[in-house]
Formats: sequence, C-alpha cells, structure tokens
Amino acid sequence: MRLGAFGPRLIARYYASRDLRVTIEGGEHLPRRGPALLACRHFHHLYDGAALIDALPRKPAVMIALDWAKDIWTRRVMELACAMSDWPVVLRADGIEPGASAFSREETFRYVRHGLAHGARLLRSGEVLVVFPEAYPTIDPVATRKEDERSFLPFRGGVLTLVGLAQRNGGPRVPILPVGLSYVREGERWHVTIRLDAPRYFEGRSERGALLADLATRVRALSA
Repeated sequence: MRLGAFGPRLIARYYASRDLRVTIEGGEHLPRRGPALLACRHFHHLYDGAALIDALPRKPAVMIALDWAKDIWTRRVMELACAMSDWPVVLRADGIEPGASAFSREETFRYVRHGLAHGARLLRSGEVLVVFPEAYPTIDPVATRKEDERSFLPFRGGVLTLVGLAQRNGGPRVPILPVGLSYVREGERWHVTIRLDAPRYFEGRSERGALLADLATRVRALSA
C-alpha cells in the first residue's frame, strides 16, 4: 500500500466521524480479494467518498473529475493529492466552461484516456475502484444538474469502457457491483446507508446497453 493512501483514509475518517453515521448492507458481495469496480450513486460531492472509504472493509481508490477546479493552485494541489493516493483523474468535457475552469476542453481527451488507463491498471492489479457513472453529484458546491434530491442522471458508458480495458488481453474478469447510497438527515448529521448488490460482468459490446441500463436501475433501487 502506498503511503499516500493514508491521507484519504484520515480525511474520510474525520468527515465520517463528524458528519455521518454509516451503515452497510450487502457487504458480503464485495470480494475479499481481487479486482472489483463499484458503480455508485453520486449524491454528495464529499461525503460519498468519505463514507465508502471509511466503512468498506477494503479501502477503494476513487476515480475523480477535476474540471471543477477554478484556479491553477487548486488544480495543482488536487492533482498532487490524487497522484499521491494513486487515484485516477478524468475531466468532464461538458463541465468545462471557458474562464471558469483551470482546465481547457482541449485537455479532456488526454485526461480521460490517461484516467481510464490508470483505472484499468488498478483493476488489473486487484484493487477496488469506485466510479460514479452519473458524473455529477446531487449536492455540489459548484452547481447541481439534478432537479431535486431524488433525481438521477443517466449512467455514462465510460464505466464499461474501463472494465473492457482492464479485461483486455487476458486481464482478470472484473466484477461490477451496483452500489446504492441512501441519505437521511439526523439533526446535524447524515445517516448514510451503503447498499451493495451482487456483481454483474461485462462480456462484450453486444450487451453494453443492456448492462448499463441494468446497473442504473439497480443503483436507483438500492438508493431508495
């Protein structure tokens, strides 16, 4: 384990102990060893990752989008933190507004390609990786793209592209676990319930659409 991984754990423990009460259902579905990709609901920009890192028995890496960074200082700090933690970084092309992001749209392809390759490497190494296929959270200090706290965005296909890359050329078969997050206010804290479902598997392009729809349906149901 890299020394940098302890930073996210300490931060997750701080926020989880201060702001959250976390319970897990379906934890038996997380493999004890080997790769696993967690396709997770994205509700809170900060607490989702904190709850998962603090509560799961295997501490995951998290794929992070950094296009929200507005200045070069924030960009550099966040890139360094992700590099030290060995977390993949991507950009959302539709999240980059000229003059409002420290990144340019021309950088998107390079970051996405590198981030997917980085995530695939982690999976091939037997790590657990969290991906938020909705791409945007419900509660976000920048701006939300959802109508209300019960809304979901369509799942993006990059989650399956990532698995396909990891499995290419004899790579390990990667279980994809749908993960729901349910948030309930308890005074000043949130009660977060993490629900894991039985794994799905990506066998080829012909089933891409059906599998993506199934993952989205299960994540919504698990988040109720």
